[in-house]
Amino acid sequence: MDMKTVGIVVMVVALAFTIYMEVQKRTTFAKLEAYLREGDLENYLKVLDRPLTNVLYPKYNVLFMRLNALLAMDDADKTAAVIREMSSLKMNDKQKLALAAKAFTFYVEIEDEPHAHEVLEYLEANGDESMAKANRRTYDIFLKGSHAYINEMESALSDASGVEEALLCQMLAIQYDNKGDKDRSVSYRERAERSLDAAVSK
Repeated sequence: MDMKTVGIVVMVVALAFTIYMEVQKRTTFAKLEAYLREGDLENYLKVLDRPLTNVLYPKYNVLFMRLNALLAMDDADKTAAVIREMSSLKMNDKQKLALAAKAFTFYVEIEDEPHAHEVLEYLEANGDESMAKANRRTYDIFLKGSHAYINEMESALSDASGVEEALLCQMLAIQYDNKGDKDRSVSYRERAERSLDAAVSK
């Protein structure tokens, strides 16, 4: 077999491999989307666990998809482990911010104040200013027992509706609870539920 023929064979094999990998990538993504749509997170994770999936996608992407599933499953131990593993990866600025945003939400939910504060400082130094302010409010209200944003949020309610109104009411309910005003807290919590129900039913 001459060199020209060998070169053609190599090109054909390489093309066939490329096509195979692209087909597998699309098939795997379709399965992941289907399981996510169905809420079947167990099988979603099984697909992520396949050796082929780790060949098809960068490690960051696979772990990020795993992180989203674990957050939805409220598996705190495994979520924390994935965040630690991802933190050791080489990432660009966009990837670091995406991970930090997820990690911050997680640490607030499990009331891990030291880790939440550490991530918040990173987000405030490197992230979008408006999001950084929102994260600071969340940290202060949920983890520091603050009620300093009541006037600001009650003013914002006049222009809010739907999910935004529900979120503001929920944050106000927590602040009034922090303040010791149980009646106002209950009132805003009920309004948050009504706003969310109305938004979902549209």
